[in-house]
Parts: sequence; C-alpha cells; structure tokens
Amino acid sequence: MTSDQKLVLKDVPSWAEVEKIIGTLIRKHKQGSVSLRDLCIEGLLATTGIRTSELLALRKEDFDFKQCLVTVRQLKKKGEFVRQTVMSDDLKPYLEEYLKGVRGSRPAFDLTRRQVLNITHRYTAEIIGRPIRNHAFRHAYAIRILEKTRDLELCRRLIGHSELETVKIYLDFAIGDRAKEVGDAISIKRQATKDD
Repeated sequence: MTSDQKLVLKDVPSWAEVEKIIGTLIRKHKQGSVSLRDLCIEGLLATTGIRTSELLALRKEDFDFKQCLVTVRQLKKKGEFVRQTVMSDDLKPYLEEYLKGVRGSRPAFDLTRRQVLNITHRYTAEIIGRPIRNHAFRHAYAIRILEKTRDLELCRRLIGHSELETVKIYLDFAIGDRAKEVGDAISIKRQATKDD
C-alpha cells in the first residue's frame, strides 16, 4: 500500500472480530470440526501480519518456539528481506503440534494463494457474516499494534514495510483509542472554572 492509497476500513475486521474468528476456530478445532492446518493458517495471518506469499514460504525452521518468534522471508526486487515477528502464545501449542507433521524443508503450508483465500473466506463468512481478504488481517494487525504500542517503527518492522510513510496510513484508524487521552489533555480543569 502506498501513501496515496486509502485503507478502506469496512474491509478490515475489528480486533474484536479477529478475536472472535480465532477464538471460534480454536473452539471448533477442539471439537474436531476445524483442521489444525486451517487453524494455524488463519491464526498466523491474523496474529502476525504476514502476507499470504510469506505464509506460503514458511518452513518448519522459521519457527522459534523458545523465543516465540517467526522468521519471515519476503522476496523483493533486490533480493530476499528477512524479518522476525512475534508468535501468539494462544497459537503456539497448535503450531508446535502442526509442525510435527511437516517433514524436511518442505513448506509448512503446501497450498496455493487461492486455496488460502478460500479457507479465509469460508471461515470468516461463517463466523462474522462476511468473507474478508487475507490481507485485511494484515491491516487489522497493523492497526492493533499501533493502538497498543503507539510505536510506528515497531509496527513497520513487524509488518515488513520499508517506508515509515506507508505505516502512517494506519494511524488514521488507530487514533480512536487516543480520543479520551487527548480529551483529558485539553480539558479545562473544573477547579479552575469554579474559582472565577
């Protein structure tokens, strides 16, 4: 996304919707109606901000369960760019279990981009009533990181953008949680007005 492009919020799930999607998938997996693979795919898309192409490039050795990190390889025009992102504690046991079945240096998820999109569409339509794009999870993740950390540089690094300007687009959607803070900062103290 360039700074000229606009992020359409209606396409992006709220963090409450992300929690509902992943929470429901975890529950349904425990009940046996959602595969471990699908839970891991949706969980990684939602809680790491990775692109579909990056998800499909993941290998077993990219997961560091001791430090709860995922190494992400992003192909760029000038070569491969490697970054790390944080693994959700909620997803960790499912990833560990899933990756036990991945042999050698095969991709962790041997699927096409279309297959991953179909998985996302199916579960999101079922759980929140509308299908969302895989990339919408990335936007929700970036907004959530900015809301909670207020750190543009950290967000830039986690989602793998080279330009800080690109990440600033998400600020328009992360400002909502700061409204009370700003309101408190600019409020006229009642004590000051009582003395007049």
